[in-house]
Amino acid sequence: MAEGCGGSNNELAKALGIAGTLVFISQLIKRLFKVPSGVTPIDKNSILIGAQFREGLSAIDIASKIIERKKEIGISNLALDSGAANIDLKMEVIRVEEITNAILTKMRIEGAIAPGTPITATGSGPPGGPIVVQGLTTNSTKVVGIAR
Repeated sequence: MAEGCGGSNNELAKALGIAGTLVFISQLIKRLFKVPSGVTPIDKNSILIGAQFREGLSAIDIASKIIERKKEIGISNLALDSGAANIDLKMEVIRVEEITNAILTKMRIEGAIAPGTPITATGSGPPGGPIVVQGLTTNSTKVVGIAR
């Protein structure tokens, strides 16, 4: 029986299977190493300068903003008709206090310093002579911090 110009159907199926697999693998790799589009990178100077002026987390401030936003959608923040305190508002404060407390007492911030980061060191050498050393880091290193 004569085969067509492209060879047997079995060979074509194998070729399509291999090509499909390669396309799938390349798409998977692209997704694994893709930076989320919603996050705008912040340069290091903005972080170093800006961090000094942040006031830190406040459970009362956050709860107040949430309660204020509840008014926007029509949820009352007044005392109940019976005159009793609004338990929903009290619960909102407790919820935010617990979340804030967990962030401030248990959260770890981890980062890394890449190889090739410039470093400078200074000191004093032989009598009266300053020493200035410049170079690059040769290994990556892990850094840790806390949330405030």
